[in-house]
Amino acid sequence: MDVVERFYGELDGKVTDGVHALVRKVFDVELTSTPVTKGLPTVDSPTPIVIACALYLTIVIGGLIWIKAKDLKPREKEPVLMQALVLVHNLFCFALSLYMCVGITYQAITHRYSLWANAYRPQHKEMAIYLYLFYMSKYVEFMDTIIMIMKRSTRQISVLHVYHHSSISLIWWAIVHHAPGGEAYFSAALNSGVHVFMYLYYFLAACLRGNPKLRAKYLFWGRYLTQFQMFQFMLNLVQAYYDIKTNAPYPQWLIKILFYYMISLLFLFGNFYVQKYIKPSNGKQKGAKTE
Repeated sequence: MDVVERFYGELDGKVTDGVHALVRKVFDVELTSTPVTKGLPTVDSPTPIVIACALYLTIVIGGLIWIKAKDLKPREKEPVLMQALVLVHNLFCFALSLYMCVGITYQAITHRYSLWANAYRPQHKEMAIYLYLFYMSKYVEFMDTIIMIMKRSTRQISVLHVYHHSSISLIWWAIVHHAPGGEAYFSAALNSGVHVFMYLYYFLAACLRGNPKLRAKYLFWGRYLTQFQMFQFMLNLVQAYYDIKTNAPYPQWLIKILFYYMISLLFLFGNFYVQKYIKPSNGKQKGAKTE
């Protein structure tokens, strides 16, 4: 046990120093902690989330290599326990997303936040706790990809999916560690709202698996869900641009991270949308003309 503690202590020191040095070099600011979330699990140090992301990437990459090496096909029917896991996970994430969306929005209204350009106020502890919960939910969302690996559904595991799941958790650690409130509320509330519909869709898809007619009838809105996600990123991008131009009273280095991050997500999501919905439609139209 002493060896493990000593190893973790050394690793923690190196990771923490590295993260602080990176922020200092790129943004010329000191990454300080707020007393509001100080002492909460996985907040004081970046090491837990860095380790979680490293394990996540190892499992995903290892799983993909294993599936390809064994030439495994997607499961036609999952075992009962796996089906139960999928249903419970999606239902839990749906309920958690709804709780966070309502809670964050309520706190914003209660404290009379404006739509954008809100300063971080440490006295708004309830908002900080909701944003901490939002950050912790990113650990739970790693299960999205793990389930895909278990189902051998490699088609769903895109660069976009893995990039988004790993990077967003790191960004939200920085927010919760430094300024859990103010402008961060908008992104968390909006993302939670999108996830309400996303996990509801996943839950229904799992319930209707093996019934193409019902899936076509009740899951037609999957395409609009992707559009909703892209609209979310566009709103976040506009928010970040506005906050930079108006020099909003929120840490500018976090706003700049949001700005460039949203550009990357819009590019990847736009490409995903074209590949999944636009090109197949064009192919069908060409096929119809040929016939």
